[in-house]
Amino acid sequence: MKIEAKDIVDGIKAEVSAAVEAYKAGDVEPKIRVIVATDDAAVLSYVRSKVKQAGTLGIAMEVVEFGPERDQAAFEDLIRQSNADSAIHGVMIELPVRDGLDHDRVLSILDPKKDVDGLTTLNQGLIQQGREEEAICPATPQACIRLAETVGALVGERVAVVGRGPTVGRPLAAMLINRSATVTVAHSRTKDLAATIAPCRFVFAATGRPGLLNAENVSAGHVILDAGIAYEDDKLVGDFDAEAADAVAAYTPVPGGVGRVTSALIFANLLKCMTLQGHTR
Repeated sequence: MKIEAKDIVDGIKAEVSAAVEAYKAGDVEPKIRVIVATDDAAVLSYVRSKVKQAGTLGIAMEVVEFGPERDQAAFEDLIRQSNADSAIHGVMIELPVRDGLDHDRVLSILDPKKDVDGLTTLNQGLIQQGREEEAICPATPQACIRLAETVGALVGERVAVVGRGPTVGRPLAAMLINRSATVTVAHSRTKDLAATIAPCRFVFAATGRPGLLNAENVSAGHVILDAGIAYEDDKLVGDFDAEAADAVAAYTPVPGGVGRVTSALIFANLLKCMTLQGHTR
């Protein structure tokens, strides 16, 4: 069974649109600043898509193209300026940034209450402590959980997270623990992946390795939430081999699954940033 994202996305967009209208009625225009420090074609395409989506929701999105003539000091100055600008409610730094720029250093400067991606140390720490209501949670882990919950509750379930990256795998594992799931984390050095994930009902994949989950290591009881992204023969693919769809209970497609919900949740995160900053509707 393919897990459909449409109803979730439509619901998120409706909530965001209503909130944006309420803010505008109070003379506050929700605004995100997106910083692009790369010439990666895939990143640029993704940014264009977000700008279009922001427009349909009534959100202002300012794209700052941080060119190769600008150095780390200028990058940090831009973040400080963004922190200080009360008209900017959220900041996103598109990844990857080009060689020579220190993304971690920049994140250490970013105001956690403007951290739309939920990657600053404070937001990550709050998640680890089970204090999600005080944090901005990364959109992709949120999307994974929302899609999983359309199949069944996570409380008490054995689940696997395949991938331990800072943007998806690690925060997702913590967020699943916060929902009382019993979590196994697998990764590139895990021995016998099939045996590791076998007892788990939900399997969340976030490695960017096409076909890592396939007919040889999945089973009929598995629900696959695929957050992996890679390009193979110029085609966007996930970690789960779609040819194994009939071998599992349910799965999210790539594209059209986790990524679609993630895109909508980015704007929900902006609204939470505004709440944490003290804005009221």
